[in-house]
Amino acid sequence: MKKEGNLLLWILLIFIPPIGIAYMWIKKKNIETKKKTIYTIISLLWFFFCIGYAGSENPPEKQNNKKSEKQVVDTGKSEESNNESSQKKEEPEKTAEPVKEHFEVDLSAGNYIGGKDIPVGTYNVTAVSGTGNVSSSNMYSGGLNEIMGVENDGYSQLSFNGLKMDKDVVLSVSSSVVIHLVSEDAQTQNMTARSTVESAPIDLQAGNYTSGVNFPAGTYTVVSTGTSGNVSSSNIYNGGLNEIMGTDGFGITQFNNAVLPAETTLTISGTSVQLIPIGE
Repeated sequence: MKKEGNLLLWILLIFIPPIGIAYMWIKKKNIETKKKTIYTIISLLWFFFCIGYAGSENPPEKQNNKKSEKQVVDTGKSEESNNESSQKKEEPEKTAEPVKEHFEVDLSAGNYIGGKDIPVGTYNVTAVSGTGNVSSSNMYSGGLNEIMGVENDGYSQLSFNGLKMDKDVVLSVSSSVVIHLVSEDAQTQNMTARSTVESAPIDLQAGNYTSGVNFPAGTYTVVSTGTSGNVSSSNIYNGGLNEIMGTDGFGITQFNNAVLPAETTLTISGTSVQLIPIGE
């Protein structure tokens, strides 16, 4: 209705002046020719002005309509892209599930890191021989701290089930006990290998030695080379050792993965050892 009203208004504005001119020249003969001419010129100017303005009114509207339609389309696309991006943000990234396999191993005295020396997983532990302490750095959250052995002496545990070896958890085995670990969910493919070390072994006699001063700081396999005696480090409870070691059947002959950081004191009493560097 609004468009029809505008059209009727323009028709009246455009055609009233020509009708008025014709009426004036035909019916109003008593008006002076000069006045008729002036009125005619003004009417014609008004006529052409209305024609021009009427012709220029619709295209901008159409153009605006097209522009608004384009904006609607663009807005729709942007909303769709925003929805897609928000959906992508909301959807969590899918990570591949780790492969879980059967794994078993025997471990003697030493320190063993989850994900490096043994696969991450849940293990059942059984003593195979000897006796000694078995503990893990997560002893209060799925780990253990037990005296284990094969003898029925009233305080040694033959087995322990459900040991959780997460990444970087340290399992420590001491004295003569040898344990057997079995897991059905071991992540064997997610292991991080130790770095390669080409340094020569270091032979040490009885005495006190400081890592970083008397020998390089690092991680070592400690091998006994003399009769039985005591070998200990000042970081006993943080990757170090405190063992009776010897080649004469008393004590252990080897301790694996002894961590001797800078300024750690290594004490050798009554025996001699060889330090074999291993990677971190």
